[in-house]
Amino acid sequence: MEKSRPIKKARRLTRLFLICAVSIFSCANAKSTDNLIVYDLVPDLNNFLRAAPKEKEDRAKLFAQTMIRPHPEIYDRPEIFKTDIGTLERYLEDLNGYLPAIEHIHQRFEEQRASIQTKFLNAFPDFDAARARVYLMLSLFRFDGKIPHDNPRMLLLGLDGLAKFHGADVRLPVILSHELFHVYHFQVNPLPSDIDQIQLYRLIWQEGLATYVSQMLNPDASLADVLLDARLAEEGPKYVPMVAHSLLSQLESTDDPTTALYLSYRRGGLIPARMGYLIGYEIARRLAAIHPVTELARLRGWSLLTLVRHEIQALATSEVQK
Repeated sequence: MEKSRPIKKARRLTRLFLICAVSIFSCANAKSTDNLIVYDLVPDLNNFLRAAPKEKEDRAKLFAQTMIRPHPEIYDRPEIFKTDIGTLERYLEDLNGYLPAIEHIHQRFEEQRASIQTKFLNAFPDFDAARARVYLMLSLFRFDGKIPHDNPRMLLLGLDGLAKFHGADVRLPVILSHELFHVYHFQVNPLPSDIDQIQLYRLIWQEGLATYVSQMLNPDASLADVLLDARLAEEGPKYVPMVAHSLLSQLESTDDPTTALYLSYRRGGLIPARMGYLIGYEIARRLAAIHPVTELARLRGWSLLTLVRHEIQALATSEVQK
């Protein structure tokens, strides 16, 4: 009996150790899912700038060698990026004027990242942040933020695009909330296998819901802030009934020109560009008054089309918004 006591004690200690080990492992896993994985290409940019020669062609070749070729996961998308030497020469000439703004945005990202992430996770606790990949990169002035259709876990933040299109004081919490919601949306509601067959109603819904969420998480943001377009926010509402009426017959369209008509940016024109964002935002705002956003994020197929059509019909017959 006396000999068995040390054995029993050892077994209890072993069980306790295993329980603690499992608990620690579980906590470590939980912590990892709460943290976005960020790949920061700005140090590579700084290294390039320190070594870059003055001659244009040599400068462009070094940029391709140090910034483009090491990251095929980003730049091997010819439908988005042109990376020939001539194009890179012209890009680098324009880039110089935006370098101070890029540095400022990068610093603000580091300062605000934790609070933005915490607020987002509080609103969407089922978001698996560890599955996302955020790249602080150069978009060659092609975009500010983008999620490639071929990898919906990847969020590309073009610091040069942010600087050029929105300035050094761009509202990062608004843009990051919008883009992170897209990543979350694609987690809980995956894209179809053939992205070329995504119908217009779903694209308008995706952008409208993300725009609404960016305002929900940043209640001090104005409509112009979340639409990233002062003209669309100011003039767009009076065109909502007319544009909504034209949309009714095109909701299931999959062709690029129709999509571009409602969702792409263009200069000039009587009607502000990207009216699809404003209409999608209005639909999301109306539905969020009676449904949780986490529930709205899971809508798809016929049920989503029916809801979107019903709301657009209501917008088409509404009075002009003030």
